[in-house]
Amino acid sequence: MRITLLVKTDLWKLTLLSSSVRVFFFLLLIFAFSKAVKAEGNVKGMLQQGNEVTVPLVVKSTFHMHLQGNTFEDTCTIVPFHSETLSTCNYNSSSPLVIIIHGWTINGKMEEWMFRMASALKARLGHMNVLISDWRPLALQPYQNAAKNSRHVGSDVARLVSWLEETTQLSMDKVHLIGYSLGAHVAGFAGSHFTGERKLGRITGLDPAGPQFEGVPASDRLSPDDAKFVDTIHTFSKSSIGFTLGIRQLVGHVDFYPNGGSFQPGCQMTDMYNNLYQFGLEGLPKTVKCTHQRAVHLFTDSILNMDQQMTAYRCRDDGAFDKGLCLDCKKNRCNILGYNVRRVFKRGNNKGLYLKTGSQTPFKVYHYQIKVLLKNLTASVQVSVSISLIGTKGQSEYLPVTLSQEHAENKTYSALAAVGLDMGDLQAVRLHWEGEAAWTSWWRRVSSIMSGGSRRHDTELSMWRIRLKSGESQEKIWFCGKTGDTTHFKPSQEQEFIRCKDISKKMINVTKPQDQESGKA
Repeated sequence: MRITLLVKTDLWKLTLLSSSVRVFFFLLLIFAFSKAVKAEGNVKGMLQQGNEVTVPLVVKSTFHMHLQGNTFEDTCTIVPFHSETLSTCNYNSSSPLVIIIHGWTINGKMEEWMFRMASALKARLGHMNVLISDWRPLALQPYQNAAKNSRHVGSDVARLVSWLEETTQLSMDKVHLIGYSLGAHVAGFAGSHFTGERKLGRITGLDPAGPQFEGVPASDRLSPDDAKFVDTIHTFSKSSIGFTLGIRQLVGHVDFYPNGGSFQPGCQMTDMYNNLYQFGLEGLPKTVKCTHQRAVHLFTDSILNMDQQMTAYRCRDDGAFDKGLCLDCKKNRCNILGYNVRRVFKRGNNKGLYLKTGSQTPFKVYHYQIKVLLKNLTASVQVSVSISLIGTKGQSEYLPVTLSQEHAENKTYSALAAVGLDMGDLQAVRLHWEGEAAWTSWWRRVSSIMSGGSRRHDTELSMWRIRLKSGESQEKIWFCGKTGDTTHFKPSQEQEFIRCKDISKKMINVTKPQDQESGKA
């Protein structure tokens, strides 16, 4: 028995030693192979990172050339390092390259938006190689794992681009990566493999994912360093419920925040109950996805409706934008959201671009800054009114706006109005004042008594001329009351202001010192 045990123990040790030797020789073989590859100067399937050459891991993503149609079956698979697949899929070596990259998935399905975007690119922009990156096996996992996998997927995309550069003499300036959610960071990781003159031409991030990427170093997320030009659209980066899917911080050369980057029009959380009733448990992600995925639809809309481009304006935050303080286009303070964005930016500028949109395509709205001088207010208050614009092409519906005091030292109030129709040349403005909230009325009554004012001010609003500025045309227009220099409002009363016939220099200079459209603070 004792001899038998000794033999078995020795066999176990021998087996363990043999296993260690096999591992050692296996590692030695890998090391020798990598040395041989470097010595031969074979760059096929490798990535250049500065002066270092690294051997790639296995490509776990697949790439599909969009030809026509809106289904996955209508695509043609391009296999990296298999040149025959380029001719099979009619890859045009002289055309630019666009790669669309999806994000995290909870059902493993290829979403329709990718094919709609690909079709829009092909139909509206002519000759172009549009590829769809499919990394569903690595994305159909718990979010934390999928987020970690995004770096590997970025390497897959970079390997494909490097191979196309070598095989088809693809210029990096002609490469445009479009990534949604986690796919935006995938695009960033792909771009980080190319430096100097070999930097990719453009990366577009569509509501880049926030969880696990907010506040991390630039090397661990999408950043301006990843391409010659990086533009991003943030649609779910801010929420009153404290839960978001998109990243809030600036991560591009230009960052757009439609509707403040919060819940988008038509995507209210009140729709959740209807979606839960109609789709069951899948109704919750549908509700959340509506706002998160709006960035995708805004970008596609910018391709399909090139005659209705959406203008965004640089501002310190969405609060200042909602006050109408940021409709200035001087010194590149405004830009076009979407495919036709102007590639102009200032390094070190920490301000985003803000705009309003509609609830469905075409999403474009027209922005107007409203400025008025309220004469009889004894305290800084917010005045809620409804406004309707009348132009040569029609009349807008009444829009609720809140007139806010720009600065404590003056009585100029401003607001932002967004109209879904092109009004043509504005001819008149109608205002309806509902009256004050109870606490506001009480405070004004107390202030009036303390200042020795009359009680008339408690129930009346005195307004001087109205000035409107169009964000899209940058035109400023004055409107005068029909009853003289000052128009008096009472609760539930409506007044009309018509386009002033004579604009004197004195009138123009009234609001000039307080003209803070750039939102500087």
